[in-house]
Amino acid sequence: MSESKRFSDGILEGDEKFRALVEHSVVGIYIIVDGKFIYINKRLSDMFGYERSQLIGKNNLYLAHEDEKDAVSKIIEKNLKEERENIEYSFKGVTKSGEIRYIHVFGSSFLYEGKRAVIGTLIDETERVLAKRELERLARYDTLTGLYNRYVFMEEFHRAIELAKYRKHRVALFLMDIDNFKRINDSLGHGEGDEVLKEVSRRIRRVIESEGGLFARIGGDEFAIIIENFDTIDEIGTIARKLKAVMKKTIKIDDYQLRITLSIGISLFPEHGSDIKHLQKAADIALYQTKKEGKNDFAFYAHDNGALIEKIALENDLYKAIERDEFELYLQPQISTKSSLAKGMEALVRWRHPQRGILFPGEFLELASETGLLYRLDIVVLEKVLKLLSRWEKRGYRLPIVSINISNALFHHSYFLKMMKRNRKIYGDLCKYVELELTESIIMQSTKDSASLVKELAMLGYSISIDDFGTGYSSLSHLKSLNVNKLKIDRTFVHDIATHKNGQVIVKAIIAMGKTLGLEIVAEGVETEEELKILQGFGCDCIQGFYYTKPVTSREIEEKWLVCEKREENLL
Repeated sequence: MSESKRFSDGILEGDEKFRALVEHSVVGIYIIVDGKFIYINKRLSDMFGYERSQLIGKNNLYLAHEDEKDAVSKIIEKNLKEERENIEYSFKGVTKSGEIRYIHVFGSSFLYEGKRAVIGTLIDETERVLAKRELERLARYDTLTGLYNRYVFMEEFHRAIELAKYRKHRVALFLMDIDNFKRINDSLGHGEGDEVLKEVSRRIRRVIESEGGLFARIGGDEFAIIIENFDTIDEIGTIARKLKAVMKKTIKIDDYQLRITLSIGISLFPEHGSDIKHLQKAADIALYQTKKEGKNDFAFYAHDNGALIEKIALENDLYKAIERDEFELYLQPQISTKSSLAKGMEALVRWRHPQRGILFPGEFLELASETGLLYRLDIVVLEKVLKLLSRWEKRGYRLPIVSINISNALFHHSYFLKMMKRNRKIYGDLCKYVELELTESIIMQSTKDSASLVKELAMLGYSISIDDFGTGYSSLSHLKSLNVNKLKIDRTFVHDIATHKNGQVIVKAIIAMGKTLGLEIVAEGVETEEELKILQGFGCDCIQGFYYTKPVTSREIEEKWLVCEKREENLL
């Protein structure tokens, strides 16, 4: 110890300020002679949790982790052997309490009294190293489930395909999502939805790890699996069946027992494509097919899915169409059977597709329902109608009642009543010219809640009509409890009224029952004069159909069907 002190004092002697700087430095400073510490400052001893006396005389590898002692020793020996003046390296150290520290070393080698000595600094980079590792982890892993993320999935999928091309083996891609996951989020909350995602991930991971595959979460409730180098398609089918089986046990979230199912689409390399783009598209199509056929299953891509590819392309366009305002309002007048004047009109929608031209509702409404966009489309139509009524009022037109079809998705949406109240504040009495068309099935889904909601809408000034009456399962007792203004007889009853007595009996009965309740009756789908006369004879108030006009633009309505009160005043 005295010899070590003599050496260290000799090296540091001559400048008390220099000695004080070394003692109070924010980095660890050491002097090594013959491979042993002869001096360390307070910062270095604190860094590793030792007293200085416990380290003086110890080998300079004393602070290195067992796994790294050999590597560090070789670095030091190499530097000394080559008689380098400057030494720099990093090592993993261990504190007295066993904590891991990441250290960077800078040293200078020199001769002192004929002996090789090294003086240097130890910088604790633990926080930086751990922060870097955390950033790398976040860049590669999903923070909620701990699974690989989309970035790693794409990277690994590319590697798997390139390797398969070289080795001539096959690769399977699974794309899957949780059936009706949005409903879980909307009803229980996003926190509970996250718990479902974590539990589903744990179950799938157990299956995939045993199969040697790669499992990633690529977004929301969407997952991807890569299986490499298998022999038969049946092996892939077996894995898919295991994924279904592992979900049979319910998932307990709070006080709820949830039955969770998966829909899975599978594509194969090289059968379904030779690159990532085509294989992903094929798996997407297979997943879409699974959902279309009832969910809770898996499907392999089939080459004859051309129509499905077109439907998926249309689905992608539909998302953009709402944002781009590609939907146009069309209207079909409801004509009085007594005066032949338009008493009201139904608002309909057309999609002006940038490539396909005008698309009719039958070409996109079902798709909008499947994708969860139908309620947004209803909102678009409602806003367009209110703006149109506002424009007509300013131009002096006598305002008609405009009816709007309200889907189940919007009627039972938590946002619906708030939106209708907001519209009432913005547009005022114009809302009295808006008639909300509801189907029997919507009203009957939750009779008590529906009646309450209809009552609130009526109090706000909106009119209510029952659309497609006679096709559902409502009764007059239910209609009596609702604030309904109008019944619309479904076109299926009107279509054969001229040739089928049974159809006439049904229509006559509906009209009579509606009149008993004081409701206005509208028959839709009227195409011939004979149908018109029969309905007039039964006391039907209005007809709607091609007999008078097909749905037309608002400009055509203004030109042919609206009365301009300002114009009448000028004539007087």
